[in-house]
Amino acid sequence: MKMNYLTVFSPRMRTARVLLCSASFVVAVLVFTQSAFGVDQDIQKLNRFVQTSKVNTAALQIFKEGRDMIEAQNWQKAAEKFNDFIKGYPREKDLDAALYWFAYAMQKQGFKEDAATPLKRLIEKFPGSSWRREAEALLVVMGYQNVVTDIANSDNCEIKVLALQSLFQADPDRAITIVTDSLKATPATCPEFQSAAVSLLGAHGGTRGVPILLDIARANTALKPDLKLRLTAIKRLGEQHSEQVTDELIKLYDTDRTKEIRVQILRALVEGRTQRGNTKVIEIARAGDDVGIRQYAIRYIAELKDAASLEELIRIYDADKTMEIRVQVIRSLSERDDPRAQAKLLEIAKTGDTPELRIEAIRRLADHKRIGMGDLIQLYTSETDLKIKQGLLRAFADSGDPGARAKLFEVARSSDPVPLRAWSIRVLGDKDDEQTTEQLVGMYDAEQNTEVRNALLRAFGNSKQKSAVLKLMAIASKDPSVEQRKLAVRYLGESKDPAALKFLEDLLK
Repeated sequence: MKMNYLTVFSPRMRTARVLLCSASFVVAVLVFTQSAFGVDQDIQKLNRFVQTSKVNTAALQIFKEGRDMIEAQNWQKAAEKFNDFIKGYPREKDLDAALYWFAYAMQKQGFKEDAATPLKRLIEKFPGSSWRREAEALLVVMGYQNVVTDIANSDNCEIKVLALQSLFQADPDRAITIVTDSLKATPATCPEFQSAAVSLLGAHGGTRGVPILLDIARANTALKPDLKLRLTAIKRLGEQHSEQVTDELIKLYDTDRTKEIRVQILRALVEGRTQRGNTKVIEIARAGDDVGIRQYAIRYIAELKDAASLEELIRIYDADKTMEIRVQVIRSLSERDDPRAQAKLLEIAKTGDTPELRIEAIRRLADHKRIGMGDLIQLYTSETDLKIKQGLLRAFADSGDPGARAKLFEVARSSDPVPLRAWSIRVLGDKDDEQTTEQLVGMYDAEQNTEVRNALLRAFGNSKQKSAVLKLMAIASKDPSVEQRKLAVRYLGESKDPAALKFLEDLLK
């Protein structure tokens, strides 16, 4: 039965309905209701629920059996029945009732923690359920008052945010006053409200909200904002697209050493789309005092998507020898759909200062398909450095390009150095598709090189394809090499494949 809790109190208490907004009052009401009405009232509601339920026939039968166990006070059987309903019919509209009665039966057996879990799930997933109040009351009876208090506070905060949003549309001045007052509350009774209030101030407060946002960003002592509020304020300041705001953000960057604040200011300066803001970010990218922050600056410059920013990225790469900075420029160039960016990446791939930089450029070119795969295949043919060739082979495998895949098989079967052949087989094996595995299986018998054969065995061992398991079984049975038979047996054991395990059992007989 859905109770009107106010009817059970005196007329004087009915006049105090405002107290319903208090989490402590809600808890008190729940405790009173649970103790005053007890199991008989609950079972009456359960019986009416079963009589009017529209769940499917099979599910309803389980529910009725659970109800019968509740009435018989056979708590263990009742819990089992309602748990069967929850697991078997997770999409039924009456899942909330099953969750409540499962928890009820668990609580009667003394399993408080096991009972609390479905109750919390009920409240979170079905906030409008007719069983919600019973669930909250049962949590309180079990000593989980804090859970109910948190739920009440969360609901209240959400309502406050919606109210503030409406007030900004109707009376912005009054809304700004409320935001300012809420930021001065110590401690904050509703941190979620404060965060939403700052965001709404930035979105709807216009120029009137800027001074408050600046105070928050600067960590004004009267407002005492935490880091999250400061970051939100800085983000919203960047959306003002104002030269004056840009100047204030630049001042804050120069005086505040907090990394999170500085990174957020860089983002705000770029999103502000002002000339002074862009100039500041470029200045930091070129010669900032922290490599990590310089990397963020480079990333944000790349997002400008204009010719000047692309030229700046290339200039930074050519002028700066710091590995982390150069790698970040390569990543940023790979995100640009511009022939000049692609040309720079290909230049680095061919003639970069270090193998690491060249491999990074190769990988980025392949990942983003910025150039035709033919250029990278041609580079493989002319390249002499083993590490670079391995990097190219990995790029071929990651690209998914048919021509690149064909090149990998060509290398695997070729007279190239054994490490390159074995590496080709390794990256091909990582794909583990049926066609690739069958082609690798077909290579084994004709191969004479032990190291290459071992690479093929490793690929079979890592594969989930049936053809790989069958090949390992054949090798374990009759391969001329004892060492490779041993490897095959080891990989079969690691595969956990039922046929492989049966094969190993037979070997032991």
